[in-house]
Amino acid sequence: MKRRELKAEIVEREFDGKWQVLTPASMVRLGETSRELVKQGEAVDLTKWVTVHVTNSQRQAKKWLDTNAGYVLRLSTPYEVA
Repeated sequence: MKRRELKAEIVEREFDGKWQVLTPASMVRLGETSRELVKQGEAVDLTKWVTVHVTNSQRQAKKWLDTNAGYVLRLSTPYEVA
């Protein structure tokens, strides 16, 4: 099985100087698109960039991402019908 690449970004917010971890997330996994509609072919699972963590330093954000990479990868994996 091919390992998916983690597409997360760590950026600093301009208004308060905190660091956030951003990742593209599946709309089905976020609960914004119905899984049943995707199964029936009436809807498509799109991705949306979301903030998954906010912290005070870039180092802490990288540490959090390293610790939770599996969860972030799962969140960004599109829902597919077998």
